[in-house]
Amino acid sequence: MKKILLWLAMGNLLFASVGIVKTTTGTVEVKRDKKVIFLKQGSSLENADIIMTKSKSSIGVIFGDGTRISLGENAIFVIKKFKVDPSKKEYDVDLDLKQGKAVFSSGKVGKLAPESVKFRIPEGIIGIRGTKFAVEVK
Repeated sequence: MKKILLWLAMGNLLFASVGIVKTTTGTVEVKRDKKVIFLKQGSSLENADIIMTKSKSSIGVIFGDGTRISLGENAIFVIKKFKVDPSKKEYDVDLDLKQGKAVFSSGKVGKLAPESVKFRIPEGIIGIRGTKFAVEVK
């Protein structure tokens, strides 16, 4: 019985995670459920996370479908929603760069359903078509 409960708990953790931190330099935090957590290599990311990099800091993230984003110093980035499930043909990606620099490279979602990706910036929305781009928000 204990093994079953442990397995179910681990499954819930896997499904909650939408991405993983590949690299960090300096101080990088995530605001999640009113808590602030320091991020490091291997940390999991979830929907509704707010990632904040400090001065002389950066982070590299890879999402479940292979989408990658790198954030430079003093960035504020919100993972509003990241859902890519090709088996169910469910695609909904909504990302928001509030401040800072970012380099984005789409994964499978860029090939399968590029119209489902929203990358928001304060002055508009960047539509992707299986592309890579860099953006700075001051």
